[in-house]
Amino acid sequence: MLLGLSLAFILSISLKGQILNIDKTDTADYTHPAKASFNFNTGLEIDQQKQTLYDATNTAELMLQKYKELFIMAASYRFTYNGPDDILNAGYIHLRYRHNYKDRIQPEPFVQYQWDNKRGIRHRVLGGINARYNFWKGDHFDLNFGVGPMYEVEKWDYTGVDSAKIPPNAQPVINHLFKINSYIRLDWKASANSDITFNVFLQTRPDRFQPRIAQHVQWDIKAGKHVGFSIAYTGLYDTRPVVPIEKFYYSLSNSIMLNF
Repeated sequence: MLLGLSLAFILSISLKGQILNIDKTDTADYTHPAKASFNFNTGLEIDQQKQTLYDATNTAELMLQKYKELFIMAASYRFTYNGPDDILNAGYIHLRYRHNYKDRIQPEPFVQYQWDNKRGIRHRVLGGINARYNFWKGDHFDLNFGVGPMYEVEKWDYTGVDSAKIPPNAQPVINHLFKINSYIRLDWKASANSDITFNVFLQTRPDRFQPRIAQHVQWDIKAGKHVGFSIAYTGLYDTRPVVPIEKFYYSLSNSIMLNF
């Protein structure tokens, strides 16, 4: 527990990637009565120098289960304020539905809205449907795979671009694209109080292979019935960014986790 506390307050960098969020843990067996579960992660830093710097990340996941139907809503908001300046403002809202969610193969429709002013994403709206395949579900390991079509609309500006790379009379770039979305996920319950999730995501256009590839690793540590700590790493590699920003982007985050 002391190790978890130390890590939770030492790590301070927290950014969100651009690949789809998926539920990090499956629910229990089918039950006829409706059931809801709610997870909330929050982290806040306040530094006082010449001005006060506020840095906070808040992530929430709500799962509603009614027998064989599962609805998932996830949302995240990250901000950094330095006095009157908005240094970072990023987040997403994600909705997902799974029917017969414990079957070997199941449909998985989703929609998502997100933004990230640091990288220049004014907005990104997408929707699609995966075919999700459950390879393995055991006491300690879950292995899942999903693939399917999606459609996205992106609007980018040049906020995150080095000034030397900004073209003359630069205007926001708007893309309307069909893509193939896929992911593979491994959940390892290392102990009764420790859960580690590994995700790899890949999105690319069907007519040309120029993928966005992301890795996400999250370690959840229980410190009580409703309280725990979460440490996460996300890496994103975009082979062809919409605007000339760096191709690789990573983040580390820590948070206090509340479960209900």
